[in-house]
Amino acid sequence: MIVFSLSVVVPRSRRRDVVHSVGALLGHTRATPGCMDCRLYADYEDSNAIMLIEEWASQAALDRHLASDAYRTLVSAIEVSTKPPRIHFDDVVQRGGLEVIAMARQQHPET
Repeated sequence: MIVFSLSVVVPRSRRRDVVHSVGALLGHTRATPGCMDCRLYADYEDSNAIMLIEEWASQAALDRHLASDAYRTLVSAIEVSTKPPRIHFDDVVQRGGLEVIAMARQQHPET
């Protein structure tokens, strides 16, 4: 699985437009073959900061997405960022859930 994350800080005057245009892509992206999930988040501490997280089944599926017309909207969001955008592509080999928390709590009980 590949996790793509994009964090940008947009000017207050452009925030509504950027959130609307990126948000409009969510449904289309989720329906794209190979997309496992796609979410847009607002930063609690900085209302002008947004983060997009996409999970892809393979590098090939992500590559097709990055070459798509829809991705141009994300490039526009990157271009209006008032701070350098943070872009990450993480290759996830293993994913855990509640069992990871349970194991850690068993190995390190509170004293």
